[in-house]
Amino acid sequence: MIVTRRGAMGGLVGMGLSTPALAQGTYPSRTIRIIVPRAAGGGTDVLIRQLVPVLSAQLGQTVVVDNRADMTTVVGTEIVARSEPDGYTILAADNTFYFNPAIQKRLPYDTLKDFAGVTMLADSPVVLMAGPKAATKTLPDLIAAAKRDPGGVAYGSGGVGASTHFAGVLFCLKAGIEMTHVPYRSTGPLMSGLLAGDIGVMFNGPRALLSNEQLIGLATTARDPSLPNVKTFGEQGVPGVDVSSIWGIHVPAATPMPIRLRLRDAFAAALNDPSIGPALRDRGVYPIGDTPEAHQARTAEIVEQWVQISRTIDLSK
Repeated sequence: MIVTRRGAMGGLVGMGLSTPALAQGTYPSRTIRIIVPRAAGGGTDVLIRQLVPVLSAQLGQTVVVDNRADMTTVVGTEIVARSEPDGYTILAADNTFYFNPAIQKRLPYDTLKDFAGVTMLADSPVVLMAGPKAATKTLPDLIAAAKRDPGGVAYGSGGVGASTHFAGVLFCLKAGIEMTHVPYRSTGPLMSGLLAGDIGVMFNGPRALLSNEQLIGLATTARDPSLPNVKTFGEQGVPGVDVSSIWGIHVPAATPMPIRLRLRDAFAAALNDPSIGPALRDRGVYPIGDTPEAHQARTAEIVEQWVQISRTIDLSK
């Protein structure tokens, strides 16, 4: 994961205002459009709209959100890939952008070649939790049950290709077990299914909690500061499970680095704003704000990891 995760924000704070010369130039000189390939009111949309007022102030121009929603996020993403590389059309990406190369057989763009990273905005840990009717409520018991009955134990997620789905895939892979994936369309139905006992366990975000007693483990390499008593999978004998919900900013590949840096500084300032950073942390979202180079490298790592896994596991279901 990015070294500045979990609110450390060393890179975010220490690397602000990295392009003073560009600030005196011509960019930006008109409205900037952020393409959000999700519906209004969703997690990505809410995050971006929270940042927009500070972004506008930092950039000295109007910043608008353009929702281009579809289930795979391909429609909105392609708009950015085909846009002029001038910094006026930006992509707000979530996990699906990074996972799509491992799920979709054909994409109308190349995730790595057609885009350039600006910054990883934030991440949020994925938690495995048990429902009130679950037969197994500890990680050792869950693993033992799955080994006794391969495929007979189910876990729920927020949908195919979601971070909660891929956390389940990686957990099963590292634990050497087989579980049945039950994808839901959103968090609401997922929670309802857990409460009703339709599924025994689910992967979800930390703010979808029912009670701390029902938390089985974190799909991260380090504990969450807001959940100090919840162990990671690694601490419980299943190392190598590290999947978070993530949000990043990308622009067309040929966008000049000075523009990428100008945008990065504006997003970093927004994430570091006292009216925004603490509010994000309160809901389990941890600002990152890394450099374009670090973000591009991390994007490549994520894409390659899941493309490799997809060669042995069908990630489309």
